[in-house]
Amino acid sequence: MSDTTDNNINNENGNIENSERHNLHSICPLCCIFIQEIRKCYEQTSKSLSMDNANHCHINLNQNNTIHNLTGSIKVNKENSGRSSSSSSSQPSSSPPPPPPSSSSLKHDNISVIILDELKRFCENTTIRGLPRIVRAHNRYLRSLWLILVCILILGCFICMFFLARQYLEYNVIHPPRVLRHTISPFPSVTICNFRPISPDGLKYLQMKGWKTPRHFVLDIATYAQYIFYDQQKIEEYNAASAAFSLAGFLESLPNNEERRKLGYQHNKLIIKCQITYLNGSKPVAAPCERKGIWRKFIHAQYLNCATFEPYSYLRSDITNIEMYIYLDEMLNRADCIDCFHGEVKSQLSGALISIHDANTLPNINDKSINLKPGTLTELRLSIIENIQQMPPYGRCSINHPLNITLYDMLYNYSEYACRVSTIQNNINQQCNCYTMEYPYNENKGYKPCTDLSQFINLSNCNRNNFNLTNLCINNLKNFISRMMCKRSVIENYLHGELPNCKMPCSFYSYESEQSISTWPTKSWQLTWLNSSYNKKLGIFNNTEFIPYLKAQQLLELGNHIDAVNILDKIDVLERKLLAILINRPNFDVRKVEEKIVLSLTSLLSQTGGLFSIWIGLSMISLGELFELFIRCYIRLKHFNHNNNITNNSNSNDNNNNNNKVIQHNNNSLKQNNYYPLSNYNDHILHNLLLLNQLHNNNSNINNIDNNNANDIINKINKILINEENNLHNLLLSKKNENDQSINQ
Repeated sequence: MSDTTDNNINNENGNIENSERHNLHSICPLCCIFIQEIRKCYEQTSKSLSMDNANHCHINLNQNNTIHNLTGSIKVNKENSGRSSSSSSSQPSSSPPPPPPSSSSLKHDNISVIILDELKRFCENTTIRGLPRIVRAHNRYLRSLWLILVCILILGCFICMFFLARQYLEYNVIHPPRVLRHTISPFPSVTICNFRPISPDGLKYLQMKGWKTPRHFVLDIATYAQYIFYDQQKIEEYNAASAAFSLAGFLESLPNNEERRKLGYQHNKLIIKCQITYLNGSKPVAAPCERKGIWRKFIHAQYLNCATFEPYSYLRSDITNIEMYIYLDEMLNRADCIDCFHGEVKSQLSGALISIHDANTLPNINDKSINLKPGTLTELRLSIIENIQQMPPYGRCSINHPLNITLYDMLYNYSEYACRVSTIQNNINQQCNCYTMEYPYNENKGYKPCTDLSQFINLSNCNRNNFNLTNLCINNLKNFISRMMCKRSVIENYLHGELPNCKMPCSFYSYESEQSISTWPTKSWQLTWLNSSYNKKLGIFNNTEFIPYLKAQQLLELGNHIDAVNILDKIDVLERKLLAILINRPNFDVRKVEEKIVLSLTSLLSQTGGLFSIWIGLSMISLGELFELFIRCYIRLKHFNHNNNITNNSNSNDNNNNNNKVIQHNNNSLKQNNYYPLSNYNDHILHNLLLLNQLHNNNSNINNIDNNNANDIINKINKILINEENNLHNLLLSKKNENDQSINQ
């Protein structure tokens, strides 16, 4: 019965011992190795060593040293205790413990512990939503639930960020208008052209010079081009030759600008009256245009003589309106049109056109002009618009452009249109060695016109009615074809897209107008208007076409109103040859259209912050918390490395000396007490002691120990070590006593 009880007690002690050994192995593998070495020495001593030749083991430990040497190991292995215990429970209790870790791995473990500890602290205290819930969750399911929720929120946040970034990279702008009341703004410049380019005086000049009319010139070229190119299936060359089937081809074949101007309407006969009204304080003042501005005269490829009126800069902000009276002087006695062409519809019109544009800039007559009907007064009510453009990538304006540009031997303010046409003309000059009248040109540069069909100008040369394929006409046409094909290749490169060197100004004025048209002059006013002193000075109404008006005036003076009215009803000369323009600024309001960025960088950052705040609670405070995390990790790691280096350097030599002294002292003690150390085990035990001591030195700076469990763990380890040491020591003493007794006997 007593044996059974003893066995039960031994089993219980064994279970307790196994449990303690399991806990010890999970915390301090080196301690387990050390205990096993002690037990091996004990077993060898008790079983196989005789007193005569036994090598005795002697280990001198005390509780303080044990605690001191094991503290570092406990701290290092604290984090992995759960994992080690789970792995140890799956293995038999008799399996050998793992080998002791190296000092470098322990150092890396300490760094990991520091980083993980700071991360845990950060997650517990951060303002980022969800992270404290994950760390503080009571079980695995809640932790998984919060982890999934946080991942979903982060994913949703980044999806919204993707769409927001894509919208930002589109660089969209809006144009919100804003009306500025009573704001200073410049009055525009006004350009006038007659739809009929060749005047009656110009026709007389052609006849005097023996030159063909524009239409006769085109028909002759078409006949030669058809025979030389089209009938020979040279379609590309024929298409190039068709570029000369226009007024521009005829004008380019004339000798120079002086000859060209003589064919068109002269400025003083086209605009018979121009009057400007401006405010002097609050009083309106009227003055002739010639006194308050300048006229720019240039040659257009389709309308020949055109003129631009530009008020003086100091008056532009005070001008209220401009009145112009245009004398068209259409040739009423001709049944055929000498300057009309099938391919140009506008060449078949009567009247005039007007272009309103920013002051001192080149007018875009082809695309931005208003047609004026003869016999009417056209009133244009202006709306002034101030345009503010954005620079790339949101817009295409630039501040790095020249202030002025030279066109038609005159200085204009820079505009994108002026830069574009000037660039095209310059490229034609350089690549084709000629100039074209379709774009502003300067004939003083030494280039010839690209058409230059001078052989077809004279009535006696290259005539379709007297068809003679002379080498002179053929060579002239073939040279023209080569230049036309070169010119067409250059122009095709600029048909679409903006030019890299021609950017839009970031600020400019544009003008919109509302038109109202009325019949002018009324029949009852025609005689009064013709007999005004101003018109009598002009002398242009003394032509034979105005004789019926003189008869009506005489009848009116005699009191015969009925006959005078009958005469006026039968004639419409004034209606066909006159028109009036009134350009009016009804107020001094300015509509400001400024490009606004839809999503600027500031808005992007603001909306990004809003997304992070709504979805995951990230704010600038969170960034401060992240910064604090990095600072704390850096300080602790720096402190750890500093202490570790100092400890290693100071203890490396001391440990070697102390260990040698301890070994020598123990050997001497054993010899004095007739102890003979075990050569197979004592060195190994001392080696393990040195490892424990070195482990303590390497981890002396770790002070984050769980104070609640550290003392219990240390006490259990010390009890095991002390018990093993005492058992071994008692065994050695008993062997010594037996040996002494045998000697005495």
